[in-house]
Amino acid sequence: MTCETLILVSDKFVDFTADKKAITVSQLNAMLEIPEHILPGTLKLIPGLGLSDNDIEELTTKINAQRISPHRWDATALAFRPRPAQPCLSHKRFPHNTLIGTPHQLDENRFRMDLCIDENSELMGDHQTGQHVQGMVLIEASRQAFLAVTETFFKNDTEESVYFVINSMTTEFKGFVFPVYSHIDYRIVSKDINDRRKKFSVEIDTIQGGDVRTRSSISFTVYPDWIISEREAALARDTAKVFLSEFQQPSSITVAE
Repeated sequence: MTCETLILVSDKFVDFTADKKAITVSQLNAMLEIPEHILPGTLKLIPGLGLSDNDIEELTTKINAQRISPHRWDATALAFRPRPAQPCLSHKRFPHNTLIGTPHQLDENRFRMDLCIDENSELMGDHQTGQHVQGMVLIEASRQAFLAVTETFFKNDTEESVYFVINSMTTEFKGFVFPVYSHIDYRIVSKDINDRRKKFSVEIDTIQGGDVRTRSSISFTVYPDWIISEREAALARDTAKVFLSEFQQPSSITVAE
């Protein structure tokens, strides 16, 4: 019996499916309606990027419910797809906006996490251009990476609420990232930690197929929330005062003769 392997991606990556063994969620739903004898052999599904939990749940339910032969569809890999980190690590309220998996420590200064993209995320909500993952999605994934690593490995359980301040951030794009498995390598270049703040310089690589596709260099500082809140409030008051002063006209008094 033959076995065909197909990459499953979300509908917004439909351009990626052209001329290759890849299908979208909608295309798979259509294939599930085709009689078994027309598509002989096993079709094995490998998860790509953009898939939502709802996509996977609905497809798995449909496959299990309509399966005539236990060998028609092999959807085992879908259950083992990379899972996003908890929203508290990415500082996102909605799970579909988290673009990274839970970080794992490799050594003192190196960490790794999966790239996890849901097409319903805030950065893909408008449109998708071409076959590759958009650059702004990868930049946001890098930002979430330093939040997650710091929250997981450099925050004490008794530590009060903290505030992250980005000092500088640059990204070099070395190649396209397509909607198949990718991961993030995170390296701490330098760190300076004291009782008042934690300062880091890091390099964050997006890896696909063993190649570095993007590299972000980020410098950031973590402060107790109260320090930044007080400073921010003072600056906000000053800004509002300057802004309103532009609309204040000197009063003119006309004296009757």
